[in-house]
Amino acid sequence: MWWDSLNGLQQVMFIIATVATSLMIILIIMMLIGMDGGESFDGDIDVDVDLDDVDGGAFGDSADVFNQDSFFSLGGLKIITLRGMLAFFSIGGWVIFMMADTSPIWLAVIVGVLSGAIAAILLALVMRSIFRLESSGNLDYSTAIGKMATVYIRVPKNNEGKGKIMLTHQGKMIEADAITKDKNDILSKKEVKIIGLEDETTFLVEAINQ
Repeated sequence: MWWDSLNGLQQVMFIIATVATSLMIILIIMMLIGMDGGESFDGDIDVDVDLDDVDGGAFGDSADVFNQDSFFSLGGLKIITLRGMLAFFSIGGWVIFMMADTSPIWLAVIVGVLSGAIAAILLALVMRSIFRLESSGNLDYSTAIGKMATVYIRVPKNNEGKGKIMLTHQGKMIEADAITKDKNDILSKKEVKIIGLEDETTFLVEAINQ
């Protein structure tokens, strides 16, 4: 039988990859029919890495029943999520399965792990872009002046760079760039007040009780 011709590693990887791929297809179908509503269970890696930003804040319009809290978040791009884990095991599993018959086990595992990690990162980037477009829509940022927000990625002091904040605006939970003229950095999870606009999509904020 075909199954008996597979070695032990191939059998394990075939089961893992098949299950992960099947679940991924189900999630994609549910997204297409509107049952999946947000990007909130992801853990990702952004180019702008800041250890102060390791948290599991929401990311997207609304709570995602599959992606409610991130296992790990670094700098805003969330990779370790249900979707990310499925992509990792699906792609990584199939790569190991295909290589295990002709390559050394150690090489197959290394290439499979790298392939799975790349797949998870690419998926996280794609999902972040999708939900950013979805959440930004036709929002009028000027009407958010005076509102309170929560820092998602540290906002550097004295307008030395951009951070990110989360707020509810026009009925949506959105993520936006932010700067501050405060003399101290505003750290992740701190409350801020929006006092102006630097440009069409960047808020000027000030810390509250800092």
